[in-house]
Amino acid sequence: MASTFANIQERLQSAAQSIDSHLQQDRSYPELIELLGLVATGHATTSGASELDYPSLASPNIGLAQLPLISNVKKVPLPNELVEQFGHMQCNCMMGIFAEIGRAWLTIDSDIFVWSYEDGGDLAYFDGLNETILSVGLVKPKPNVFQRHIRYLLCLTTPVDIVLLGVSFSQPQQGSMDAHSLGEMHLLPEPLFSIPTDNIYMMQIVGTDNGRILMAGKDGCLYELVYQAEDGWFSRKCRKINHSTSKLSFLVPSFLSFTFSEDDSIVQIAVDNTRHVVYTRSEKGSLQVYDLGSDGISMSRVTAISQQSIVHNAALTARTIERSNFKPIVSIAAIPRTESTNVHLVAITQTGVRLYFTTTHFNKPLARPSMLTLVHVRLPPGFTTTAAPQRPTHVHKAYHRKGTLLLCSSLNEDTDSVWCISPDSFPFQRPLIETQINTTIESHTWALDEVPAILPRLVQQGQPEQLPEPPAVVVQHMLPHRRFVLLSSQGSHLFNVLSPAEQLRQLLLENGGPDNPDVEAFFKLHKEDHACATCLVLACSKSAIDPQIRDWATRAFITFGGEPQHQSEMPVSSSTMTQQFGTSTPSVSGLGTSVLPTPAAASTPAVGAFQQTTEAMTPQPHFQTQQQQSQMMAPGTIPEIIYSGRFRGLCLYFCRLLRPLWDQFLVKDVQFTTQAGPQNILESRFSGDAVSWFFTHLESLKDFMEKNSQFTALAESLAGVGPFAMTRQDTIPGARASRQMLQKQRAEAEAAEKMALISLQYLVQYSCQVLALWKVVSDHQFHIITSQLDKNTQNQLRQMKFCDLVTSGKELCSALITALINRYLGDNATTDAISSKLREVCPLLYSTEDAIVSKANELLQTAKQTSNRFEKEEMLKKSLQLFSEVSHQLNLQAVCAEYQAVGFFEGIVELSLTAAHRRDQQGLALHYYRSGEPPEDTQGMQAFVIRLDCYKCVHETLAHLVDVSQAYPQSPGVPRRPGPPTISTEASRLSAQEATHHMDEMMRIGLKSNDELFHVALYDWLVNMRLTDKLLEISSPYVEGYLKRAAAYQPDNLEMLDLMWKYYEKIRNFSAAAKILAKLADRHGTDVGLPQRIEYISRAIMTAKSSTLRTSSASDGEFLHELEEKMEVARIQLKIFEAISNFHSSQPEIQNALSQLNAELMDITRLYAEFAEPFQLWESQLAIIHCASHYDPALVESLWENIIKQDLEDTFGKSASTRIASLSDKIISLGRIYITSDRYFPLDFLVKHLEKKTCQLDWDKSWVFRTFMKIGIQLTTLHHIYDSLFKAKDSFWHSVNKPLHVLDAIYLLLTLFTDNPSKVPAHERRAFTSRCLDAIASYNVELEAMGLQANVQTTLAKFKELQARLDRLHLHTAMRT
Repeated sequence: MASTFANIQERLQSAAQSIDSHLQQDRSYPELIELLGLVATGHATTSGASELDYPSLASPNIGLAQLPLISNVKKVPLPNELVEQFGHMQCNCMMGIFAEIGRAWLTIDSDIFVWSYEDGGDLAYFDGLNETILSVGLVKPKPNVFQRHIRYLLCLTTPVDIVLLGVSFSQPQQGSMDAHSLGEMHLLPEPLFSIPTDNIYMMQIVGTDNGRILMAGKDGCLYELVYQAEDGWFSRKCRKINHSTSKLSFLVPSFLSFTFSEDDSIVQIAVDNTRHVVYTRSEKGSLQVYDLGSDGISMSRVTAISQQSIVHNAALTARTIERSNFKPIVSIAAIPRTESTNVHLVAITQTGVRLYFTTTHFNKPLARPSMLTLVHVRLPPGFTTTAAPQRPTHVHKAYHRKGTLLLCSSLNEDTDSVWCISPDSFPFQRPLIETQINTTIESHTWALDEVPAILPRLVQQGQPEQLPEPPAVVVQHMLPHRRFVLLSSQGSHLFNVLSPAEQLRQLLLENGGPDNPDVEAFFKLHKEDHACATCLVLACSKSAIDPQIRDWATRAFITFGGEPQHQSEMPVSSSTMTQQFGTSTPSVSGLGTSVLPTPAAASTPAVGAFQQTTEAMTPQPHFQTQQQQSQMMAPGTIPEIIYSGRFRGLCLYFCRLLRPLWDQFLVKDVQFTTQAGPQNILESRFSGDAVSWFFTHLESLKDFMEKNSQFTALAESLAGVGPFAMTRQDTIPGARASRQMLQKQRAEAEAAEKMALISLQYLVQYSCQVLALWKVVSDHQFHIITSQLDKNTQNQLRQMKFCDLVTSGKELCSALITALINRYLGDNATTDAISSKLREVCPLLYSTEDAIVSKANELLQTAKQTSNRFEKEEMLKKSLQLFSEVSHQLNLQAVCAEYQAVGFFEGIVELSLTAAHRRDQQGLALHYYRSGEPPEDTQGMQAFVIRLDCYKCVHETLAHLVDVSQAYPQSPGVPRRPGPPTISTEASRLSAQEATHHMDEMMRIGLKSNDELFHVALYDWLVNMRLTDKLLEISSPYVEGYLKRAAAYQPDNLEMLDLMWKYYEKIRNFSAAAKILAKLADRHGTDVGLPQRIEYISRAIMTAKSSTLRTSSASDGEFLHELEEKMEVARIQLKIFEAISNFHSSQPEIQNALSQLNAELMDITRLYAEFAEPFQLWESQLAIIHCASHYDPALVESLWENIIKQDLEDTFGKSASTRIASLSDKIISLGRIYITSDRYFPLDFLVKHLEKKTCQLDWDKSWVFRTFMKIGIQLTTLHHIYDSLFKAKDSFWHSVNKPLHVLDAIYLLLTLFTDNPSKVPAHERRAFTSRCLDAIASYNVELEAMGLQANVQTTLAKFKELQARLDRLHLHTAMRT
């Protein structure tokens, strides 16, 4: 359905308004000051004592007990070389993490070792010190001091020296790289600098982003190691500065400075690189603040606060909490400006209490630090009256960033409990709500850190993001999962904290799809709109994600995305969870949200929703104001319509994708100097890579919407489970009128959402094309293209934001296209390439229209405006008559385009055929074609090309109809030629059915013609368009000749050979079809893979059977028999191919074997000699001898031994249950193949061999016979085999000191029978019971003769008890019979 440009622009602006509204909602997430309930007056608050602060995911209100919050990635043990080094330790050892380079470190006395915590590899060490290492730090070097290959500095301190070592990597420096792309690490053997410590014990070393090195002194002072490239007049290359005393402290002797210092060591330094502030924590819990200045190059001590003062203030804030919970402080973490504007520091105590501090007044957030004031106390889980008794205690390590808190608390000396506390599941809630989980680590944690994530370049290149940064749910589509590493004496333990998208992915995997309560609860927890947006992250992902996950995410999006509703349909309060937690954003509604009735009550929501200063804050339900409610309705529509979560989720995902781009200016002025003087040029603010990122993700959303464009209809089918299905309306007075009103309101809501979805689809499609155009312009020297614009257009471009360019910038886009085309106008070929590219990537922006000024064109244009159908047809036929008279010199393509626009499709065929005849009246083209297209016949070649150009108009029209017939009815038609959009054309109003009808009619008219070349050209077009089914439907004498000619000219063209056998099959020439299929299967080469060859044989067999049914000739029967034998061998060849492929090796012999197997079908002897036997493919060897009916008992038993041995080797090192399951599956799968042939399934041998393996590996004694019973072996047969095995008195059982193993297995087998007698058929049960009793009697005799050993007596007792049970069963069976 086409629309005028004005209508398209109106739709774009309508959808853009909705996007702006949702973008504003997404940016309304609360800052930390709001989450903590702080107000500008600065009164401290507390939280964590309410049940809603840490809601239980397992509670009935949420129902997400299985929601995964973290996932274990892997555990990597310490390198073996390090474990050996512990034996040489004399004085001290320490361990830590260099997360920025993906390494862990260990010091043992004077040696330091560094290795990769990801895999335990790349071990580097430095042993050039003579004194014990006391502290270690990895810092960034200052710029322009060292050579470029020195990427980091390793700072080591001993009791005597401070040493700086250079750190380099094997990979060159290329911007920001992750730890895996750095390559091998190298420590320079000689120190860069070394200075004395002056008897100062340094406790910790920390670096800033600009290369400053800070050190925590045991004397309570903060030191800085200053270095420079050259000595100065009053400074050395490297020196130590004490920032806790005078600036000239380096001139004071160390023994004097030590004398006057307090005995309170600094044990931790935290740096806020966004504000240039340093915090320190002392051993006694004192906190100090140092200001590095706004530029980060100065240093001044601001203030300090003692632990006693901190505890006192915390106790005043949380009066009901024991003071001991507020000390000691075990860790501090700076809160950067990207996380909070007003809260600057968090301290974690030994009990997991978080103490939040600020260094400025709230009304001056950008001021330099002047104080350190406690503003909030956050209690850990476990302080509510109904909480579980478990809570964090003895915390000794903590990590805090982006709201996520990790705590390591000691359960005992060798065991830690790791707590993860995160607000990601409640990103838009006020006050702070967090989830928590804890897990046990079987070792003591030495270090804990987060693996740095590499941000997409588009975030770095865009304009400054909103501060503080948005929650994880908003940016989860562009950021990798958060990974943490925990270091202990056992090695490194890596785990991920899952984003909502990863949580949903795990729920879908664990539940096998979206149809389960967990996924529904996930939608209720995150609310429909945010949950739908999260589904889109998975459904639109281009990464290597399981396609099943994408399908499940799509189903969840459709199933739980809700429906559009009239405001009066919204229930007031139907969800307890919504009452507790409100909605995901202030502007999005879920079930149970209160909605105010009229827009007159609109108000702006308060920033501080919980402005209380009491010691405990109780969360209240969050209600929407009418202004907020109206924001989720369609701009320009009546406010009674509330869109579904699906539509709002689409809007949210769209605005999150384009968040860094949507309302940002696109160009910037850059000045450069030329010979003529300084000049300004326009450059794009976003690189081509960044635009490609936006385009790729937005195109995925476009594809999703096009693929699932009918989800509104699917959702309507679920309406029966909605709120209207819960009450029988007929039982209520006035129910009929009420039901009619509700149906009307629902229809209005669905219609409004449908229109909004169409507008949104326009916006997505148009945005993709604008991005594609911007990428093309950026790839062709953006500043040169924009320099060709006039000044007024350049000024417009300077003021243009991306949203404006999409909604109202078509003229500007056209100006850019014109400038781009003019840039390459001198080279026609290049211009053609660019034009083709523009038509491909932005067809809505780039089009042309030719004018026809003849009398026929006047008739055609008049016909467009005529509403009378008969007059219109008369005018079109008259115009066709006139066009036909001058068809030899007509601009045929332009005329056919006009006919297509007006819907006169029959005229296109007739005009093209007439033009072809008029332009080649002598038939030179047909002679040229029948002569084999000789290159020396230039006249014939020219006539042939002219005819093909005439037919091309028909083909293009047919292609357009194909596109329309396959497109979504409401989607805009994509122009196939340059030019402005055609306004209100007949062709654009076609439905899919009408397009199909017109296409069939055009082909019918064309095929009636005796123009052989038209038939050939049409057949070629059908092949190229992959419409071969329509070609096979054509009944024409030209088809067979066309196919034979194509196959003769292109003997290697598989497509033509495929068409030939399909054509012969259609005309019921089955014998010819089968021979072509067999030829395809036997052809040598890699263009046909082995699976395809097998498919060809299979089809050949079916076709040959049809042939024998018709003719019953002896030759056809022999041919069929050959095909069936070849099929059996081919299946074995495929099995060998798959087995060799599983070797996953790049060795030449492996690849050569795969290539040979894929290149041709082989005989069974060659398969055995060249592949199955050399590559030790035991299963394939068994299949081959079975296929060949070759019986060699020793060989069969040997193959089974090797099959079992191979499976045991493949599962070596795994648990017994895993190995049993693997071997059992192997026996079952093979047994079901060979069970009908005792020769190739030696049951007695297999039972004996497997029981021996069971005995050797100490496995479950019942798994063997249970496995054979799954295959279908009768229990009676198994007992006979086991009885014979016992009576054989094999010495093996005594050799492994398990003489009773077989009896134990027999006991378990017979116990299975007594527990479930139906395992034996009723007519055999009595006889079998008697045989069992006789056998048990003999077993008892054997056991009594073995002696009085405890195990023998135990087994004897079990058999006597079993004998009694069998006696009762025998008696019961006898009575029933």
